Amino acid sequence: MDRKVVFQAASVSSIIALISVLVMGFGVSLPDPTIEIQPSIPNGTVEDFVRATNEYPELVLQFMAADSLFILSYLMVFIGLHAVVVGRAYTFAWLGLLTGFLTASMDAIENAYLINYALLAKLGMLLFEPDLPKIYTVANLKWMAAFATLYAFGLVWPRESWLERIIMILMLLFPLFGVLGVTIPGLVPYRGLFFFVGMPLFAWYFRRLTHQK
Repeated sequence: MDRKVVFQAASVSSIIALISVLVMGFGVSLPDPTIEIQPSIPNGTVEDFVRATNEYPELVLQFMAADSLFILSYLMVFIGLHAVVVGRAYTFAWLGLLTGFLTASMDAIENAYLINYALLAKLGMLLFEPDLPKIYTVANLKWMAAFATLYAFGLVWPRESWLERIIMILMLLFPLFGVLGVTIPGLVPYRGLFFFVGMPLFAWYFRRLTHQK
């Protein structure tokens, strides 16, 4: 395997993932800011859950398109993280990659529900009985797998440069901050900030690795 090619691909994927996050955060917004496009935890009524897909299906699909690209991109980033640490800690590297695949799978399943609901709404078949709590369970598994992924990579991440140490701290803070959201739901919306900050750092780090001999 040519590690340089892997790191180049991971760097590009990090940038694409960042762009996807920016589109989701700032490029797609509902007229009513109180409506959640992708509710991941139980924090409202069934009527609250279905409002986005029923009333604004086109915007939901735009958001889901960006999110789908984000899923594909962060999966490529996880492959890059695996390539960095596999020589240092083989078992942890594979654990991180496998839970990374699980993260992407759960994320894609969650998206599939919302994409189908929005497509049905466009055809006039409005949603009144979403598949709850199954969707919330899938979303929870997605986040727990993501915590495990960055926890595994973070524990064995190189610590030689200041950039490596910053990335390591960020990866280890993510699961700690994330599990606190289980008991403090107000923290959940801020989980995405770790990806917003992490992706440019990953892109920079992978880019540096491609220039090493």
